[in-house]
Amino acid sequence: MNKHFFLLLVLFLFWLSHGLEAKQITSEQKNAARQEYPTDTLYQLWLDYNQDKSSLSEFYDSLSEQHIVEVSKKDPSKAMVTYFVKGNEDTDYFMQSGGPDFYGLRFKQIANSHYYFCTQSIPLDARFNYGINEFIRKPFSGTSTDDQHELYKTSMKHVYDGSVFGPHAKRTAYTESDATISNGKLKSFNIMSKYLNQERKLLVYLPANYDPAIAHNLIVQLDGENYSSNADHAQTWRGWTPMPTILDNLIAAKKIKPTIAIFVFNQGSRSQDMLNERFTKFIGQELIPWINNKYNLNNSDNTGKTIISGPSRAAFAAIRSALKYPDHINGVLSQSGSFYYTQKDKKNWPIYPEYEGKLLSDIKQLPKQPVRFYLDVGLYDLGLARVGTNRQLKDILILKGYDVVYKEYKGGHSHLNWRLTLSDGLIALLGDH
Repeated sequence: MNKHFFLLLVLFLFWLSHGLEAKQITSEQKNAARQEYPTDTLYQLWLDYNQDKSSLSEFYDSLSEQHIVEVSKKDPSKAMVTYFVKGNEDTDYFMQSGGPDFYGLRFKQIANSHYYFCTQSIPLDARFNYGINEFIRKPFSGTSTDDQHELYKTSMKHVYDGSVFGPHAKRTAYTESDATISNGKLKSFNIMSKYLNQERKLLVYLPANYDPAIAHNLIVQLDGENYSSNADHAQTWRGWTPMPTILDNLIAAKKIKPTIAIFVFNQGSRSQDMLNERFTKFIGQELIPWINNKYNLNNSDNTGKTIISGPSRAAFAAIRSALKYPDHINGVLSQSGSFYYTQKDKKNWPIYPEYEGKLLSDIKQLPKQPVRFYLDVGLYDLGLARVGTNRQLKDILILKGYDVVYKEYKGGHSHLNWRLTLSDGLIALLGDH
């Protein structure tokens, strides 16, 4: 009996202590918490944690990704992203990168737990990749005892990558496989280039039911290894675009005529190739004549269009190639193009370029060529400089009399966006007008 009484007493005291602990949350503390934890979800997590220390770990373990997206109650035209991450005794702090806040966001600790959060207001149609870095406190090996007590250093560890989609963000644009339509085929080739002094790997996409007797468009796709994957290739935040699937769907939907695509692979020298005149000559004097002859695209009966496409630095190479060889190339599809390169001793910092880019200067001076342009860029694309140089290029082209389609989206510098805007560019350049 005494044993049972003692057990009941222990349980009563445990209940009483937890009840008193919950009652110890004053109205002042709640008001302060409302300021510290700006969403209802965060505030409730803080309340629950004060009642049950295991509640945070249960919530965190239930997340499929390390963020949640909620429509803002204060401003329904915005959504609030809340990022979560778990630390430990060695954690000094965490930083988020990606989205509207170019320089990143610092996480805050939830109460006295090992769990951290930060929030970010985004447009409802935003989509972007993000990363989380942990900064771990390390002991300082100073020369004096005072130094060791007062100073410490941190080391950075990348701990997570993910993708955010606003509630109204586009998630697919001809990017999903359709079992009801026929698929094109990919063929692998290698060609020797005298200009690059090496053999280059290529993949050629032939549309379903390929018929050499009918007219075909041609796309030269730079960064080909990142554009030639299937629709289910990898996680969405990784660097790939399912262009064969997109072409299958566009051709089946009659958005564009039958189209051949040639994927040009990088071979360890991308940074140099994309800014090099030798690469431009490879495209105009070797690659396009090779594909035209192989598939009889240069015959007088072929009324198809030829365009060149590339993202980032590859867009620089695409535009240079088109303007150098307008007899071969009718259009350029540029995604987040990098146009701040001066190709001189005075180089630009891409965030805040000081000098006019070489390509922009060249276009001003060159006579207008029979080339059409599709340009797009993300508003969160490496700060505002990339947006600014794309806007500048668009204005220069229009003033020169070029046909230009220009689009901006609420996203960053990644295939997460490029795979969703590629179809817009293909329809703009290859569709019937």
